[in-house]
Amino acid sequence: MPTRQLTRSRTNRVFGGVAGGIAEFTGFDLNIVRLVTAAVVVFTGGVGFVLYVLAWILLPLQGSSTSGLTTIIDAFKTNKPNGGDPHPGDYR
Repeated sequence: MPTRQLTRSRTNRVFGGVAGGIAEFTGFDLNIVRLVTAAVVVFTGGVGFVLYVLAWILLPLQGSSTSGLTTIIDAFKTNKPNGGDPHPGDYR
């Protein structure tokens, strides 16, 4: 039996696929999960929004083994200032 993992959905998404991933993982109706997610965001004074963003960053996209955080870190590693020139402005 394959191990189930909570991931962000590729198909059931409006923003980051977090609610869609929760619905697919739990088997709950997608619209109910979205309503509960929206209610938590609205009624927790911003805490729900922070939790949603954290889930967006930490949960991997469905079919991927890397999380959003890994993607962000990799993007920063490849975007070096000055094209990665170790001696910027040194034109000997």
